[in-house]
Amino acid sequence: MNVLMVALAGGFAGAGVLLVIRGFVGTTTPLSALVAELHRPRGVEVPIGHRGRAVRWLAGSGSPERDRDLAVCERDVARWVQDRLVWSLLLASPGMALVLLSAGGASLVSPFVAIGAAAVGAIVGWFYARIDLASDADKARRAFRHGLAGYLELVTILMSGGAGVETAMFDAVAVGRGGPFRHLRAALSAAQARREPPWRALDQLGDRLGIVELEELEASMTLAGGGAQVRDSLTAKATAIRIKDLSQIESEAQSRSETMVLPVALMFAGFLVLIGYPALAALSSP
Repeated sequence: MNVLMVALAGGFAGAGVLLVIRGFVGTTTPLSALVAELHRPRGVEVPIGHRGRAVRWLAGSGSPERDRDLAVCERDVARWVQDRLVWSLLLASPGMALVLLSAGGASLVSPFVAIGAAAVGAIVGWFYARIDLASDADKARRAFRHGLAGYLELVTILMSGGAGVETAMFDAVAVGRGGPFRHLRAALSAAQARREPPWRALDQLGDRLGIVELEELEASMTLAGGGAQVRDSLTAKATAIRIKDLSQIESEAQSRSETMVLPVALMFAGFLVLIGYPALAALSSP
């Protein structure tokens, strides 16, 4: 029994060390693979290796919400599976520590309880990774909305200087840096290569990233037509995005202020007990 527990704990520990090392080192896709992907005909199923099949099996069937969260966080399915395994190992580590202690002769808990705790921690960590991804995606979408508002203001400034709509859009996106401008630059470049209207590319980008403001922007620009109406519509959209961000920040600040009421009340109750206990003890003593 002790040999089995030592082997199990050693396997978990070794897998955790390998995953941590792989997370720090990372992997780089060869240039030949990237070129082959560019020339691969779309809609044709290509064979995948053992690693790809393992990643697909661990990732499961997936959902549109998960794909949008991964896209807005700029992660792939392999990176997400790696994060799930890391979370599983982190939450299973206390149980594995108990297994090691039990194997070493310490009778803190039963070996079966320690193995059960490690298994439960691994399962909880596996599902917690989805919550962590959703939280990161929410932060990324907020940052994207902030960058989108700045981008729309740049477009309106360039249009006020006499630039056309598409010229202003491409010049403004070339100025910015960061994830939002990188997504916008890629979408507009794809639209230019396909000779499509830029608003359609922004609508597709909003659907892929789960950002409603981009889809609303496409609808409003289609209705605006051109000229000064486009500039006014862009200005109104940028103002609406900033007002929405400001309201979210204020609501979060208010909710955090409300959560601080309970700690302050507990501290006040403790202070009352501290100053009232000597008097009560003096009254109750003979």
